[in-house]
Amino acid sequence: MAGYLKLYYPDLSPPQIKDFKQRFRSLEICIHNKTEEALYFSDSYFFHSKMFKTNEYPREVAARSGAVYFLVNTTCLRGVSGGWKFKVVEQDLYLYIGFSNPIFGSYKTFVSLKNSGTLNAKWPYTELKDGSMKTDKCDKYIVEVTLTDPHYSSFQRIHCIIRYNEFNI
Repeated sequence: MAGYLKLYYPDLSPPQIKDFKQRFRSLEICIHNKTEEALYFSDSYFFHSKMFKTNEYPREVAARSGAVYFLVNTTCLRGVSGGWKFKVVEQDLYLYIGFSNPIFGSYKTFVSLKNSGTLNAKWPYTELKDGSMKTDKCDKYIVEVTLTDPHYSSFQRIHCIIRYNEFNI
C-alpha cells in the first residue's frame, strides 16, 4: 500500500484515557514522517507541561510512519507549551516544532527545518505565532503544521507532516 503510514499511539489504559480527556488544557501532537529517513527525538523544552503518564513515547519516528504524543500541564491555571527538536537520521537536517495551548489566547504553533543543530528545543517555543498553518522548506524536504481534530484530547491536535518537496527532488 503506497500511501499507508503506521501511526504509533502510546499504550494507555481506559482509566488513563479518561484521565487525559478530563485534563485541563491537554494537547495531542502528531508527527507524520512521510520520508525514507527516520526522525530522532533529540531535545525537548516544556513550559509548565510534561508528557502524559507513560515512558513509552518513541524516541524515534521511523521512516513512513507517525507518532502521537500526549501532553498535559503541570501547574494549575497554566496551559501546555514547549518546543521539540528532531534530527533527520543520516542527514544534516533538524526539525523544530513549537506549540502552545494557553489558558488565555489561541493555539500557537511554529515549525522550521534547519541545516544546523546548534539551536536547542526552547528556540521554536520562543518563535511561536498564531495557530494558522505553517510551512517551511529546506533542501529536498518540506514540513507543515496545522491544527486538526484530536483523537483523545478535549482540545485540538497539532499535526506536523514532514515529506519530500516534489519540486526539489
